[in-house]
Amino acid sequence: MNKQIIKILLLIVGFAVLFVLIYKVGPASIYQHLCLLKWKIFLLLLPYSLVFILDTLGWQYSFRERKTSFKNLFTIRLAGESVNAIIPSAYFAGEPVKAYYLKRYNIPLVDGLATVVISRTIMTITQIIFVMLGVGFLLFKLNISGPRLTSSIAITLLGIPIILFIIFIQKRGLFASVLRILQKLKIRIRYLEKKKDKLVELDDIIFQFYSYYKVNFFLSFTFYFLGWMAGLLEVFLVLYLLGVPVDFISTYIIESLSTVARGVTSFIPGSIGGQEGGVMAIFKSLGLSTSIALTFGILRRVRELIWVTAGLFILSKLGWTGVETAMEK
Repeated sequence: MNKQIIKILLLIVGFAVLFVLIYKVGPASIYQHLCLLKWKIFLLLLPYSLVFILDTLGWQYSFRERKTSFKNLFTIRLAGESVNAIIPSAYFAGEPVKAYYLKRYNIPLVDGLATVVISRTIMTITQIIFVMLGVGFLLFKLNISGPRLTSSIAITLLGIPIILFIIFIQKRGLFASVLRILQKLKIRIRYLEKKKDKLVELDDIIFQFYSYYKVNFFLSFTFYFLGWMAGLLEVFLVLYLLGVPVDFISTYIIESLSTVARGVTSFIPGSIGGQEGGVMAIFKSLGLSTSIALTFGILRRVRELIWVTAGLFILSKLGWTGVETAMEK
């Protein structure tokens, strides 16, 4: 079956799930919650602005040395993240787009690809830690004990070897390792073999970053983790404006586990339906209203739509042909 048809079918399924959730919760109750906000809905753009600034700083420090301005990185990242949001690819589709547009500022494609790989890696590591803490808070909140607690902690701690493996494989040469495995399996991919020299160079740049630019790694790690933490402000602000009292631990659980729900359903364009279902499950586990949960999910969608629109506008200015070229590369 054509990939494009599969994406359309997944999108239809996602919307169907979303409409079912809205029907079960009750459109009237969601409308009442939204009426409470009125003009205050625009305040919801502020927290994510901070998140995006911190994430851009995280990307800036994933370069071995500063090669372009924060403003340029901000606009390129906005364009790339809009592609990540609309193309189901576990949020990797926009990364080559970012590398491609870095060429406009005299940054070679290999260097650009290296920095987006490093950046995405550090962002993933901080997300794993962020989620691990969230699971820990959830266990504490639900007062889980005995064998269930032991097994839950064991599963949560699996994040540590995953982090170590990610760093280890990149220092060993991620792309070279893939080529070696393919060779041992006697699998030949002409495109990869043709790009072998570039892939080895890419591995070398990544190795140099982890080996000799530890301060940059620490700063990038710090800003990305602060970016995840800044997401708590959005959760707190939405619930505060909706008149729902919530403590820090509950806020942390909602934000951290929401990222898991979005990641697990990333095969659906925009995680439509999946993200909202995950948010409702999280709210329910905390004893919060499912109508509030779905209202929260819808408000987050509105914010995402505004940012994606801004990103697509940037893409139109940079040139859409660049996206197609980057995806082909």
